[in-house]
Amino acid sequence: MQTFTLSRALLDEMLSHVSGLWPEEACGLVGGRDGRAVRLYPVENVRHSPVAFEMEPLQQIKAMLAMEAEGLELIAIYHSHPDGPARPSATDVANAYYPDTVQLIISLADRARPSVRAFTIIDGVVAEVEWEEESTESTDYTH
Repeated sequence: MQTFTLSRALLDEMLSHVSGLWPEEACGLVGGRDGRAVRLYPVENVRHSPVAFEMEPLQQIKAMLAMEAEGLELIAIYHSHPDGPARPSATDVANAYYPDTVQLIISLADRARPSVRAFTIIDGVVAEVEWEEESTESTDYTH
């Protein structure tokens, strides 16, 4: 994937989702086309943990089927780090089962100014991916 683009509306929706579940990690899927995010699919974290996530299997399958029905592809997986940095943990690297998918990590360590970063994780190798916000408006988010 050459570029990853996320609209301000989807970014706000994602931040609202993860902030609303703080202090637990929140997670979900992002469907899109050609590197452009089109829709979010929040999925329950069955661990309900502040340091780990595991997507509820049935919700994850339903989200994947909805994406397919809508002509979208899985372009990103997102999750929050309620008190940690916006970078993959050792667990995130070990559980990276979708190497062609961007991993969006949202740090809520500074809840007034969340940090959003994107990565690929391929065979244990982490590489940061640049992403763009579609809107030209100023933002309170760092990336």
